[in-house]
Amino acid sequence: MKRTNIKDVAKAAGVSITTVSRALNGYSDVNKKTRDRIIKVAEELNYAPDVNARSLGGMSDITIGLLMSSMEANDMSGFAFGIISGIYNACMNNGCEFVILVTNTMRQEEISYLQFCRKKNVDGVVVLGLKTDDRYYHEVLKSEIPCAVIDINVEEESEMVCSLSVDNVAASQQAVTYLIEQGHTNIAMLNGRNVASVSRERFSGYAMALLKAGIVLNLEYLRYCDFDEKIAYEETKKLLSQYKGITAIFCASDLVAVGAIRGAIDLGLRVPEDISVIGFDDIPIAEYYHGGITTIRQHPYDMGFMACEAVYNMMSDKKSSSKIIAPYEFVIRNTVSKMDKL
Repeated sequence: MKRTNIKDVAKAAGVSITTVSRALNGYSDVNKKTRDRIIKVAEELNYAPDVNARSLGGMSDITIGLLMSSMEANDMSGFAFGIISGIYNACMNNGCEFVILVTNTMRQEEISYLQFCRKKNVDGVVVLGLKTDDRYYHEVLKSEIPCAVIDINVEEESEMVCSLSVDNVAASQQAVTYLIEQGHTNIAMLNGRNVASVSRERFSGYAMALLKAGIVLNLEYLRYCDFDEKIAYEETKKLLSQYKGITAIFCASDLVAVGAIRGAIDLGLRVPEDISVIGFDDIPIAEYYHGGITTIRQHPYDMGFMACEAVYNMMSDKKSSSKIIAPYEFVIRNTVSKMDKL
């Protein structure tokens, strides 16, 4: 026989999951009439809170999970850790449990997204790192489980799914426009993955900046590097060896920018005197590498916190925007030079 969970009580009582949790845990912000109704329904359904959650110090068995498509052994960007920290603190503020869930392509073929969430007893999910060709990508967007997806574009509005990211198009356009203002016209791009939403958006910003300035978009100047420093290093050497006129490179991440700088230097070129480079993310090393990389600064802690808050609001029947735009800053450092200095 299936064990009654908090979602069953919420549905029967006609309230949100968080209202059930707060009523059963004695919070004063739930009025007596509602609390009595919830307690009666819980008794009728033989509901018992999750003892395991309580033993871990939680006040309720509301669980919000972070679903990731992978976990790298060496995450130099620190992006995932920032997201995790933000979600954790938002969960603590709202009295929720927090779990990390990791999947991969093979696992996604074995069990559906909905089954996976039910198996892990999660009530809401923050999703990070899914690719557009992942099976879960489409399942997440159609799911009735409250969910916030980070750096994934959600085209159809949904009450249960929202997206959160910086304005990748605007940020990329600003970065490339800055290069153009410094006199650069032969600007290459080292992108991430062609199946990543952020890669498509950052390319759009790159292309828009060129076209707005009347510069022909040359797709031969575009390379995909899987957000990998070593691949970026090799692609930079090939690109700059083949196209001698390139004077600037816009990179879809700071790790890619590090690879680009290394590749240029190994060809005997100087950064920024011969080649200007702009990154994206402002990872910890960006401030110090090669005198400081000019980049777009994201705030992963804030993004994780905001995503978790959005999921919690959906579970609380509070309206949440279907598209949340996180703030970013353009940080000018030492890897861009004016053309008249070249």
